[in-house]
Amino acid sequence: MYEQCFEQLDEEDKERLKPIHAPVSGFGGEVMHPRGVISFLVTLSDRIYSRIEEIEFLVLLATSKHDIILGREEIGDFNVHPSTAHGAVGVPTQTDVAIIHVNRHCFATESSKPSKIPKQVQRTEPEKWVLNKKFPDQTVVIGPAVSEIVRTFLKQLLTKNMDIFAWQPANMTGVPRNIAEHKLRVNPAFTSIVQKKRKMGPEQTKAMNEQVKDLIHAGSIREIKYQTWVANPVIIPKSNGTWRMCIDFKDLNKACPKDCYISRN
Repeated sequence: MYEQCFEQLDEEDKERLKPIHAPVSGFGGEVMHPRGVISFLVTLSDRIYSRIEEIEFLVLLATSKHDIILGREEIGDFNVHPSTAHGAVGVPTQTDVAIIHVNRHCFATESSKPSKIPKQVQRTEPEKWVLNKKFPDQTVVIGPAVSEIVRTFLKQLLTKNMDIFAWQPANMTGVPRNIAEHKLRVNPAFTSIVQKKRKMGPEQTKAMNEQVKDLIHAGSIREIKYQTWVANPVIIPKSNGTWRMCIDFKDLNKACPKDCYISRN
Protein backbone atom coordinates (compact mmCIF):
# COMPACT_ATOMS: atom_id res chain seq x y z
CA MET A 1 0.00 0.00 0.00
CA TYR A 2 1.45 3.32 -1.07
CA GLU A 3 1.38 6.41 1.13
CA GLN A 4 -1.20 8.32 -0.96
CA CYS A 5 -3.68 5.47 -0.37
CA PHE A 6 -2.95 5.25 3.36
CA GLU A 7 -3.52 9.00 3.82
CA GLN A 8 -7.08 8.62 2.46
CA LEU A 9 -8.04 6.14 5.21
CA ASP A 10 -10.15 7.12 8.20
CA GLU A 11 -8.31 8.12 11.37
CA GLU A 12 -9.74 5.05 13.10
CA ASP A 13 -8.14 2.80 10.49
CA LYS A 14 -4.83 4.68 10.61
CA GLU A 15 -4.58 4.00 14.33
CA ARG A 16 -4.44 0.26 13.55
CA LEU A 17 -1.07 0.72 11.84
CA LYS A 18 1.56 -1.45 13.56
CA PRO A 19 5.28 -0.58 13.46
CA ILE A 20 7.64 -2.85 11.56
CA HIS A 21 11.43 -2.74 11.35
CA ALA A 22 12.06 -4.98 8.33
CA PRO A 23 13.34 -3.13 5.22
CA VAL A 24 11.84 -3.78 1.77
CA SER A 25 13.81 -4.01 -1.48
CA GLY A 26 12.17 -2.26 -4.44
CA PHE A 27 12.11 -3.17 -8.11
CA GLY A 28 15.11 -0.94 -8.79
CA GLY A 29 17.16 -2.42 -5.95
CA GLU A 30 16.58 0.51 -3.58
CA VAL A 31 15.91 -0.27 0.08
CA MET A 32 12.83 1.27 1.72
CA HIS A 33 11.72 1.24 5.34
CA PRO A 34 7.93 0.71 5.59
CA ARG A 35 5.86 3.10 7.65
CA GLY A 36 4.17 0.10 9.23
CA VAL A 37 1.83 -2.81 8.55
CA ILE A 38 -1.97 -2.82 8.50
CA SER A 39 -4.56 -5.50 7.65
CA PHE A 40 -7.91 -5.28 5.82
CA LEU A 41 -10.57 -7.62 4.51
CA VAL A 42 -10.20 -7.58 0.70
CA THR A 43 -12.99 -8.69 -1.64
CA LEU A 44 -12.40 -9.91 -5.22
CA SER A 45 -15.70 -10.08 -7.11
CA ASP A 46 -17.16 -10.08 -10.62
CA ARG A 47 -20.50 -8.81 -9.15
CA ILE A 48 -21.87 -12.37 -9.18
CA TYR A 49 -19.36 -14.44 -7.25
CA SER A 50 -16.97 -13.10 -4.67
CA ARG A 51 -14.26 -14.15 -2.26
CA ILE A 52 -13.02 -12.38 0.88
CA GLU A 53 -9.58 -12.78 2.44
CA GLU A 54 -7.76 -10.83 5.15
CA ILE A 55 -4.66 -9.22 3.63
CA GLU A 56 -1.75 -7.63 5.50
CA PHE A 57 -0.36 -4.54 3.73
CA LEU A 58 3.02 -2.87 4.12
CA VAL A 59 2.59 0.91 4.02
CA LEU A 60 5.45 2.30 1.91
CA LEU A 61 6.82 5.83 2.15
CA ALA A 62 6.59 6.32 -1.61
CA THR A 63 4.10 7.39 -4.28
CA SER A 64 2.91 5.48 -7.34
CA LYS A 65 0.14 5.50 -9.93
CA HIS A 66 -1.08 2.37 -8.12
CA ASP A 67 -2.68 2.54 -4.67
CA ILE A 68 -1.92 -1.05 -3.66
CA ILE A 69 -0.07 -4.03 -5.13
CA LEU A 70 -0.91 -7.59 -4.14
CA GLY A 71 2.17 -9.73 -3.61
CA ARG A 72 2.69 -13.36 -4.49
CA GLU A 73 1.56 -14.65 -1.10
CA GLU A 74 -1.64 -12.61 -1.24
CA ILE A 75 -2.41 -13.78 -4.78
CA GLY A 76 -1.80 -17.30 -3.53
CA ASP A 77 -4.29 -16.75 -0.68
CA PHE A 78 -6.96 -15.98 -3.28
CA ASN A 79 -5.73 -18.87 -5.49
CA VAL A 80 -5.83 -16.50 -8.48
CA HIS A 81 -5.41 -17.96 -12.00
CA PRO A 82 -4.41 -15.21 -14.49
CA SER A 83 -4.87 -15.33 -18.26
CA THR A 84 -2.91 -12.67 -20.16
CA ALA A 85 -4.50 -13.68 -23.48
CA HIS A 86 -8.02 -13.07 -22.14
CA GLY A 87 -7.03 -10.10 -19.96
CA ALA A 88 -8.73 -11.67 -16.97
CA VAL A 89 -8.15 -13.61 -13.76
CA GLY A 90 -10.15 -16.46 -12.28
CA VAL A 91 -10.81 -16.50 -8.56
CA PRO A 92 -12.32 -19.71 -7.10
CA THR A 93 -15.18 -19.08 -4.66
CA GLN A 94 -17.39 -21.37 -2.57
CA THR A 95 -20.06 -21.50 -5.29
CA ASP A 96 -18.22 -20.94 -8.60
CA VAL A 97 -15.30 -19.15 -10.25
CA ALA A 98 -15.36 -15.34 -10.37
CA ILE A 99 -13.97 -14.03 -13.66
CA ILE A 100 -12.53 -10.52 -13.26
CA HIS A 101 -11.65 -8.72 -16.51
CA VAL A 102 -9.20 -5.90 -16.96
CA ASN A 103 -10.64 -2.42 -17.37
CA ARG A 104 -9.42 -1.81 -20.92
CA HIS A 105 -10.80 1.73 -21.06
CA CYS A 106 -8.69 2.83 -18.09
CA PHE A 107 -5.71 0.91 -19.40
CA ALA A 108 -5.91 2.63 -22.80
CA THR A 109 -6.27 6.03 -21.18
CA GLU A 110 -3.25 5.53 -18.98
CA SER A 111 -1.08 3.92 -21.64
CA SER A 112 -1.69 6.78 -24.08
CA LYS A 113 0.16 9.17 -21.78
CA PRO A 114 3.75 8.80 -20.66
CA SER A 115 3.96 7.68 -17.07
CA LYS A 116 5.09 10.39 -14.70
CA ILE A 117 7.70 9.09 -12.32
CA PRO A 118 8.35 11.39 -9.38
CA LYS A 119 11.80 12.88 -9.73
CA GLN A 120 14.26 12.62 -6.91
CA VAL A 121 14.81 16.05 -5.40
CA GLN A 122 18.41 17.07 -6.02
CA ARG A 123 19.60 18.96 -2.95
CA THR A 124 22.84 20.86 -2.88
CA GLU A 125 22.56 22.47 0.55
CA PRO A 126 21.90 20.89 3.97
CA GLU A 127 18.32 21.16 5.23
CA LYS A 128 17.80 22.90 8.56
CA TRP A 129 14.68 21.23 9.93
CA VAL A 130 12.79 22.35 13.04
CA LEU A 131 12.06 19.25 15.12
CA ASN A 132 10.48 20.94 18.14
CA LYS A 133 8.30 23.93 17.27
CA LYS A 134 8.66 25.21 20.84
CA PHE A 135 12.37 25.75 20.14
CA PRO A 136 12.54 26.93 16.51
CA ASP A 137 16.13 28.14 16.87
CA GLN A 138 17.32 24.58 17.62
CA THR A 139 17.33 22.90 14.23
CA VAL A 140 18.36 19.47 12.95
CA VAL A 141 20.74 19.62 9.99
CA ILE A 142 20.14 16.89 7.38
CA GLY A 143 22.80 16.52 4.69
CA PRO A 144 21.97 16.88 0.99
CA ALA A 145 23.11 13.30 0.22
CA VAL A 146 20.23 11.78 2.25
CA SER A 147 17.50 10.46 -0.08
CA GLU A 148 13.90 11.69 0.23
CA ILE A 149 12.67 8.30 1.47
CA VAL A 150 15.33 8.07 4.18
CA ARG A 151 14.78 11.76 4.98
CA THR A 152 11.06 11.16 5.58
CA PHE A 153 11.75 8.08 7.71
CA LEU A 154 14.40 9.95 9.72
CA LYS A 155 12.03 12.84 10.46
CA GLN A 156 9.33 10.44 11.64
CA LEU A 157 11.83 8.64 13.86
CA LEU A 158 13.07 11.87 15.45
CA THR A 159 9.53 13.19 15.93
CA LYS A 160 8.48 9.94 17.63
CA ASN A 161 11.44 10.15 20.05
CA MET A 162 11.45 13.93 20.50
CA ASP A 163 11.09 13.61 24.29
CA ILE A 164 14.58 12.11 24.77
CA PHE A 165 16.37 15.32 23.71
CA ALA A 166 17.43 18.03 26.16
CA TRP A 167 15.88 21.20 24.76
CA GLN A 168 16.85 23.47 27.66
CA PRO A 169 19.16 23.29 30.71
CA ALA A 170 16.32 22.10 32.94
CA ASN A 171 16.09 18.90 30.85
CA MET A 172 19.69 17.93 31.64
CA THR A 173 19.14 17.20 35.34
CA GLY A 174 17.57 14.30 37.13
CA VAL A 175 19.76 11.41 35.88
CA PRO A 176 20.35 9.03 38.84
CA ARG A 177 24.02 8.66 39.78
CA ASN A 178 23.74 4.87 39.67
CA ILE A 179 23.00 5.18 35.93
CA ALA A 180 25.60 7.77 34.91
CA GLU A 181 28.27 9.53 36.94
CA HIS A 182 31.37 11.37 35.76
CA LYS A 183 34.59 11.23 37.77
CA LEU A 184 37.89 13.03 37.22
CA ARG A 185 40.91 10.75 37.50
CA VAL A 186 43.54 13.41 38.15
CA ASN A 187 47.17 12.32 38.27
CA PRO A 188 48.37 13.17 41.81
CA ALA A 189 51.79 14.09 40.39
CA PHE A 190 50.27 17.19 38.76
CA THR A 191 49.91 20.43 40.66
CA SER A 192 46.51 22.13 40.52
CA ILE A 193 46.40 25.15 38.20
CA VAL A 194 44.36 28.30 38.70
CA GLN A 195 44.07 30.15 35.39
CA LYS A 196 44.24 33.92 35.38
CA LYS A 197 40.99 35.72 34.72
CA ARG A 198 40.44 36.18 31.01
CA LYS A 199 38.80 39.42 29.88
CA MET A 200 35.90 39.39 27.44
CA GLY A 201 33.95 42.01 25.55
CA PRO A 202 30.59 43.32 26.82
CA GLU A 203 28.58 41.22 24.31
CA GLN A 204 30.40 38.00 25.26
CA THR A 205 30.08 38.79 28.97
CA LYS A 206 26.33 39.35 28.65
CA ALA A 207 25.86 36.05 26.77
CA MET A 208 27.94 34.16 29.35
CA ASN A 209 26.02 35.63 32.31
CA GLU A 210 22.68 34.64 30.75
CA GLN A 211 23.81 31.06 30.16
CA VAL A 212 25.28 30.77 33.67
CA LYS A 213 21.99 31.98 35.19
CA ASP A 214 20.07 29.38 33.18
CA LEU A 215 22.37 26.58 34.41
CA ILE A 216 22.12 27.75 38.04
CA HIS A 217 18.33 28.02 37.80
CA ALA A 218 18.14 24.50 36.33
CA GLY A 219 20.33 23.08 39.10
CA SER A 220 23.07 21.94 36.73
CA ILE A 221 25.78 24.01 38.47
CA ARG A 222 26.21 25.72 41.84
CA GLU A 223 28.52 28.34 43.30
CA ILE A 224 31.51 27.06 45.30
CA LYS A 225 34.54 28.62 47.03
CA TYR A 226 38.13 27.60 47.78
CA GLN A 227 38.69 25.94 44.39
CA THR A 228 41.88 23.99 43.70
CA TRP A 229 41.33 24.04 39.94
CA VAL A 230 40.04 27.14 38.15
CA ALA A 231 39.36 27.25 34.38
CA ASN A 232 38.14 30.20 32.33
CA PRO A 233 34.88 30.16 30.36
CA VAL A 234 35.26 30.70 26.64
CA ILE A 235 32.54 32.24 24.44
CA ILE A 236 32.50 30.94 20.85
CA PRO A 237 30.23 32.37 18.13
CA LYS A 238 27.74 30.00 16.46
CA SER A 239 26.83 30.02 12.78
CA ASN A 240 23.38 31.47 13.60
CA GLY A 241 24.88 34.55 15.28
CA THR A 242 24.39 33.40 18.91
CA TRP A 243 27.09 32.39 21.40
CA ARG A 244 28.15 29.03 22.84
CA MET A 245 29.83 28.90 26.25
CA CYS A 246 32.69 26.43 26.71
CA ILE A 247 35.28 25.85 29.45
CA ASP A 248 39.03 25.92 28.87
CA PHE A 249 39.94 22.49 30.29
CA LYS A 250 43.34 22.16 28.55
CA ASP A 251 45.25 22.22 31.87
CA LEU A 252 42.91 19.71 33.49
CA ASN A 253 43.08 17.45 30.44
CA LYS A 254 46.86 17.28 30.77
CA ALA A 255 46.47 16.14 34.37
CA CYS A 256 43.96 13.40 33.51
CA PRO A 257 45.54 10.32 31.84
CA LYS A 258 43.96 8.85 28.69
CA ASP A 259 41.65 5.88 29.15
CA CYS A 260 40.74 3.19 26.62
CA TYR A 261 38.17 5.56 25.07
CA ILE A 262 40.65 8.47 24.75
CA SER A 263 38.10 10.71 26.45
CA ARG A 264 38.57 14.33 27.40
CA ASN A 265 36.79 16.56 29.91
